[in-house]
Amino acid sequence: MSPAGTPPSIAVLVLNLNGKHFLDECFQSLLRITKPCFDIYLIDNHSSDSSVQYTRAEYPMIIVIENERNYGFAGAYDRVIRELDHDYVVLLNNDTKVDENWLAELYTVAESSDRVAACGSKIVTMWDNTIIDHAGGMLTLIGSGHDLGKWTKDPGGSNSPREIGFGCGCSLLIRRDVYLEVGGFDPGYIIYHEDVDLCWKMRLFGYSVMYVPDSVVYHHLGGGTIQSIENPWKAYLCQKNRLANIIKNMGPRMLVEALFVSLAYDTVRAARYIVMRRGDLLKMLLKGYVTTLRNLGRLMSDRGMVQHKRKVSDKELRRFFHPLISSALEYRRLVSVSTEKPGRP
Repeated sequence: MSPAGTPPSIAVLVLNLNGKHFLDECFQSLLRITKPCFDIYLIDNHSSDSSVQYTRAEYPMIIVIENERNYGFAGAYDRVIRELDHDYVVLLNNDTKVDENWLAELYTVAESSDRVAACGSKIVTMWDNTIIDHAGGMLTLIGSGHDLGKWTKDPGGSNSPREIGFGCGCSLLIRRDVYLEVGGFDPGYIIYHEDVDLCWKMRLFGYSVMYVPDSVVYHHLGGGTIQSIENPWKAYLCQKNRLANIIKNMGPRMLVEALFVSLAYDTVRAARYIVMRRGDLLKMLLKGYVTTLRNLGRLMSDRGMVQHKRKVSDKELRRFFHPLISSALEYRRLVSVSTEKPGRP
């Protein structure tokens, strides 16, 4: 922690796996930022494309943390955040570039109140800066997150920060002491919905999560490790992680409601996969349930911690939940347009 009277310290953490071709664009945009002061870290998840060597040679001012294996998104970030002593940590995808005021806007909102635990950016597509990828997020009864504004035209202009259910891990400023207080990322998630889980816990513990529309990030969609929304491995990870979110973070009454709704949701999805003749996706959907049952003991232990320390009721939290039907329809819509990617050359 920073000594009394000194500005809070900030670490920007860029997670990388074989993303050397993205690094120049990302790093150059970060180096154009003059205020506030911050340290840049490259967290490399055991890349094989010389990302580490390239960064050390071309960007000696960037601190490189080289993992001996791939710890996934949640695991890699969690290990580093626990080791650092900065007041704030900022998660940033390697396949991005940031606006010059990106960090200053996040920092200003974070410093506005000690109850602000996390601040998320407006994320727009790299190929068309007027198309939104994420404009804040809402929680859902099925345990996933709902990205507001997805694939819509950015209305532009300056907008005031507002409270949201969760901020996307693509660009998310986090108060480190609160991160540790709520238990941090669950490394078992690997990737997907771990940002939802983290922000959900922050909200349950009585903290605010803010969307900062004047903090802008440009994102190469499809640039990550798992590109397609219909990828079987992605379907499995999303399935088991959203079920874990339900089990850990919902009170008894909402938990029962969510399990029934989730079963109905999966019944519809299973029927769709059968019609599509996608046995691979159906298998992964079921595998998500099997994994959840196998991990039930650990999940119930985590649930005990969260429910014991929570300060906010599910009733109070309802305003940060997106209606389930809209979320399910949005998932279906995203599947239908993901192959089109409107506006991309």
